Amino acid sequence: MAIIGISSRYFCDDDLKGSIIGIPEAYRRAVLKCGGTPIMILPPQDVEYYSSIPSKLNKLTNFEKEKIIDQLKLCDGVIIPGGIKRFEYDIFILKYCLDNDIPILGICLGMQIFTMMDENGDMVCFNKKIESNIDHFIMDNDEVHKVKIDKKSKLYKILGVQSFTVNSRHRMEVTNPGVFEIVGYSEDGVIEALERKDKKFAIGVQWHPEMLVLKNDKIAIKLFKAFIDAAKEKDDESKIQFN
Repeated sequence: MAIIGISSRYFCDDDLKGSIIGIPEAYRRAVLKCGGTPIMILPPQDVEYYSSIPSKLNKLTNFEKEKIIDQLKLCDGVIIPGGIKRFEYDIFILKYCLDNDIPILGICLGMQIFTMMDENGDMVCFNKKIESNIDHFIMDNDEVHKVKIDKKSKLYKILGVQSFTVNSRHRMEVTNPGVFEIVGYSEDGVIEALERKDKKFAIGVQWHPEMLVLKNDKIAIKLFKAFIDAAKEKDDESKIQFN
């Protein structure tokens, strides 16, 4: 069974009166529902990430990078989930997965992180605040706007439909795809999907399919199952090499 690593995020817990590191339940449950085994990937630096400013943190040391790699070696696929802040840690995970062709799925902030890496693997920023007549940040609505997918894309082959309605919970938009290719837009032109055709599975989406999986949305389930199937193929390849 494919092991799916989910990059952790940072929250403030008022009851505990402190910050915590974890993942939203929807990601864990969506992976389980679609046939994977979820594990959490933890950050390596001895800092409180919730209160940290990404640009103010020290660069990752080689030892800290090795701590990340030790976790990634356990994974057959990786999800970079939504959130508020992105760190060098996220960029390193993305670069390692691309370099080693580990299936990777970016969701919301995770997709935006896809565009924050240049060809050298250094952190850049091509995101800006959305200016549109469509409100892209609506928490309690599963049908916010339509997305149109390029028929020539790997994502279209997976989903089997070109246009469909999605939820939306983001205030920032991607303005440059970086090392990825744009394969989906919303009705107002906001970039909604990215991919790398030269990789086993490297797809980012701006909406939240993990939430829709739990509501038995067929399109979201197709996406998660295709990702986990790609991870299972990597798991099978690793077993062959090990034997």
